[in-house]
Amino acid sequence: MNQLREYQQELLTGVQTSLSPEQARVMMQLPTGGGKTVIAGALLKEWLSNGRSAVWLTHRRELVRQTWELLDDANVEAHYSFRWCPDMDAPLKRGGVAILMAQTVSRRTAKMSVWRNYGSNDLMIIDEAHHASAVGWTRAMRQWPGRILGMTATPWRLSQKEGFDHLFSTLLCGPQVAALQSGNHLCNAQVRMPSPEWIIHGGAVGRDGDFTDAGIVEANQEHIMTAGALRFWQENARIRQTLVYAVSVDHAHNLTAVFKEAGVPAAALLGSTNDKERTAMIAAFKRGILRVLVNVAVATEGFDLPDASCVVITRPTKSLALYLQMVGRGLRLKEKGNNCLILDLAGNAELHGLPEEDREWSLKPREVQEAVGDPVTVWCEQCRSVSPAASHTCQNCGAPFGKDCSRCGRWRAWKRWSLEKQCGDSHELVCDLCHRDAHIDAKLPISDQLETSLAKLEEEEPLMPVPDTSVSDAGLNSRLLELFRELLEEERSIAKGEDERRQLELKKAIETHEMQLADETLLERAFEDYLGSLSTDQHPQNNPQKYRMFTEWENGLQKEVDSLRNELARLKEKPIDKHLVLSGAEDRVASLFHRAAQSVHLVPEIKDRVAELVRRKHKGKDRPFGAKKSSATHPGQIKELALRLHSAGKSARQVAEELFANDFGTREGRMIGPGQMAEMLKRWTAQPEKDMRSLERNRIRATKKEKVHSRAQVKTRAQELHDQGYSMAILQVY
Repeated sequence: MNQLREYQQELLTGVQTSLSPEQARVMMQLPTGGGKTVIAGALLKEWLSNGRSAVWLTHRRELVRQTWELLDDANVEAHYSFRWCPDMDAPLKRGGVAILMAQTVSRRTAKMSVWRNYGSNDLMIIDEAHHASAVGWTRAMRQWPGRILGMTATPWRLSQKEGFDHLFSTLLCGPQVAALQSGNHLCNAQVRMPSPEWIIHGGAVGRDGDFTDAGIVEANQEHIMTAGALRFWQENARIRQTLVYAVSVDHAHNLTAVFKEAGVPAAALLGSTNDKERTAMIAAFKRGILRVLVNVAVATEGFDLPDASCVVITRPTKSLALYLQMVGRGLRLKEKGNNCLILDLAGNAELHGLPEEDREWSLKPREVQEAVGDPVTVWCEQCRSVSPAASHTCQNCGAPFGKDCSRCGRWRAWKRWSLEKQCGDSHELVCDLCHRDAHIDAKLPISDQLETSLAKLEEEEPLMPVPDTSVSDAGLNSRLLELFRELLEEERSIAKGEDERRQLELKKAIETHEMQLADETLLERAFEDYLGSLSTDQHPQNNPQKYRMFTEWENGLQKEVDSLRNELARLKEKPIDKHLVLSGAEDRVASLFHRAAQSVHLVPEIKDRVAELVRRKHKGKDRPFGAKKSSATHPGQIKELALRLHSAGKSARQVAEELFANDFGTREGRMIGPGQMAEMLKRWTAQPEKDMRSLERNRIRATKKEKVHSRAQVKTRAQELHDQGYSMAILQVY
């Protein structure tokens, strides 16, 4: 029997203490590869010494023999070849362990209580106990007269939300994955994902809350689920012993065929594989004769295959338990090397996080995890590895995920710089937050033509009739919701525009070319069409020349596909300003609502306030760059003017468009975006007064433009500023 590790001994002591009371129900959690069976063997070795008996429940046929071998190594007498007929009590191994199939126990206990040969001092051990909330398992546990120990790496079940507190009273958790890795008890793992267009997506969701096999197949193209997996494996792990998780049995066969066609020794290990074939496959895999072993669910729970240094996951899942069970197969220590490569083609890490992430387990109910909120990981475009979302650089290659702002010093992810990259303003490159401040502080031009349009502001006729209050409001919310959806879709289409249409064209072209490259018949037909388009003197004169032309043409076609794919990736990565779409829709709704309010005389008069502001607009000859026959306007006046327009019922979009139409824009004559205008209005509305020191500094800078010719004038001016309440720090700046 192997010597227990320190954490295993501590966990064993805790289990023994918790099992002391009669009818004790204990669940033990330990990451995959941490040695749950070893701890159970040590527990049984002592438990059975007093003539007591035990039952071991497992839910997979292929795990029965493996469990017996592990218990035999621990010098625990176990037996699994029982004849258990219906209407009979459960088999008993006095002073030993009876290994039973959970499905058989479920069927037998549905008709009668089968534990009459067992007493209160006997022990039931449930392997992979996260399945214990199933009806048959629950019934068997409730009929059991003795103690129960449930073992699992993931006390989390997707199909049930009631938790495990109705089945177990105590939860004992072992060390986290990261702690076992640092102690050299588990190997390190690196997760890599392909580019977004090669990710396998989930489809329809079944009753258990997870994606159905048929739904996944329907939601993805076949070449992405097969050729895409082979390609990504060849790029990253072609020399590693690999365990592949397929979606279905048919998918497993297709993947096996694709690997074999590429010259990679591969086999499919399925639930229908007989024991002889299974033993031969595993032996060939361990000797390196088989490079790839494809399975569906055989190698997820309890399956011990320590030689797998690469795990390929092609199945998307909402189940945290299934995800950790799959990646856990690669975390066991290896004879050669101490690392495992996880090729996550389904993007599960984006939902569930990295394998080594610390997790809190509980017996209480927990909801199904959804992909909402902030991302838990970040993907590196250079090496395609996955790092925690809080990382500033890639954990694999060191590539930066962002940079510090030159103005405020805050670190910002690359995606937060998209606003600045697309702006084209002349100020220095700063983060998105400082970018908005730069727009606010800039001196923006305003034309004389705007005065006329503002003067006519009050005279605008309401464009929306008085609502008919006699109409019943039954179903009003539903109709409004549908209209809002249409409005949002229209705004999104405006924001995407030609890019979206181009993406559809690229996807169609890429799919056509990839079908040709994957099918020899289609490829030869396309080559013949290509030859037909050439002149007679360009045709090949012999077969070797034709073969060379074919090779060059095929390489050119592949380069064209790569070029199209790169263009598609750039368009997909081009960020869409979601805030702009949402604020644009909100502005349109607010505008319509305001017009309706005007029609029923609910909008206050603002003519005098707006006109007064326009009259106070000072003029000067030093116009900023981009201003056409416009006068320089102080940022404070711009702020006040925008707020007056907004209070007059103008939306952020309408304010920006009206100012731009009247020759009012940024330093390069560009319109302020509606999203930026909305942010400016929001900030100004929430904080009507800027920091006093900042206001004083700006006003002093404007005053510095005046020419001062003598020291006496300086002293006089300083005294005037001091009388107006300016601080000494500001006077020193002056």
